[in-house]
Amino acid sequence: MNKLTSLFFFMLLLLIVVGGSISCAVAEQLSTSHLQVRSTPFNQSYPGMIFASQQTQLAFRIGGPLINVAVKPGDVVKKGQVLMQIDPRDFEDNIRVLEAQLAGAKSQQDRAKRDFDRAQTLFEQHVNATADFDRAKSTFDSAFAGVESIKAQLQMARHQLKDTSLLAPYAGVVTLQSAENYEMVSAGQVVLAMQDISTLEVEIKIPENEIARRPLKKGSEVSIELSALPQRTFIAKLVEWNTAADPVTRTYALRFAFVAPSDVHILPGMTAEVTILNKDPRVSAFYLPEQTDSAASAAL
Repeated sequence: MNKLTSLFFFMLLLLIVVGGSISCAVAEQLSTSHLQVRSTPFNQSYPGMIFASQQTQLAFRIGGPLINVAVKPGDVVKKGQVLMQIDPRDFEDNIRVLEAQLAGAKSQQDRAKRDFDRAQTLFEQHVNATADFDRAKSTFDSAFAGVESIKAQLQMARHQLKDTSLLAPYAGVVTLQSAENYEMVSAGQVVLAMQDISTLEVEIKIPENEIARRPLKKGSEVSIELSALPQRTFIAKLVEWNTAADPVTRTYALRFAFVAPSDVHILPGMTAEVTILNKDPRVSAFYLPEQTDSAASAAL
């Protein structure tokens, strides 16, 4: 009986010792495997579309028949290059008429000035009557006003002659031609369209809940991936944004600009995916330490 009792107490003591060791190991592991929380940047992507940095519809300020169409869609043009030409003959004739009128008006002004000077001298010597002096002064003032009026008309005519040439406002590419040579065009009629694609812009639209927590600062960078060039990534910078929401979609438009690459053709209208890096220092994601079942079983 004593042997059985001793064996029982020995086994009980062994279980206590082993169980205590296991409990200590488990407790130690639990004490070291605490929850870890750290922030990480969160990339938010939006669909976008490519636009030219500048796009313009061109029209003449005056009307007349076209005598020269120097470009066609797809042509690359330089700033100041002549794109179209209206027949300048009527405007040149008008200038010659006004120049002749100006010469006659100046002659009348000179004669009126001499008469006025003579009348003024006689008036100061109390020889002429006041009415004669006033008449001479009025004639001179009228002649002077006539000269200035013709000068203004002549300047306008010269501007109109200059406007017979339609010039490129900047370097770019012609995208539209809506008038043919020898066709009569009117002032304000769109005859050409062009755009500058040396610098491109991509536009995205962000919902109100996103833009409310996103700081808007010019120069902020985004990453762009084009559907037509899936292996390429481009960096663009924020240049402008709308402060009024679209009345239908309730979104706000943001535009980012980047220099067009020289080795590939990126054209307006292409689709893109724009990725914005969230640099908010607040936590945007949570990471938990990995705990496997085998490790827990081994500890037990």
